[in-house]
Amino acid sequence: MPRAFRVKDEILIAYPSANVSLSPKTGGFFDVVVDEKVIFSKTEKIGTPIERFPESGEIISLLQKADY
Repeated sequence: MPRAFRVKDEILIAYPSANVSLSPKTGGFFDVVVDEKVIFSKTEKIGTPIERFPESGEIISLLQKADY
């Protein structure tokens, strides 16, 4: 889960008042959900054409594009 902690830290640096929670799962799942909307999904390939973990800064970029 170290990569998930990296993403959590990036979000909290950019959005200090954000409520970020990590929910451990098996099977390679990694989703970022904001206000009940999935903005990135590793397994469903939302936000990316291939199944992969987000690159450094990518989630912040997606949040900014979505005006969060």
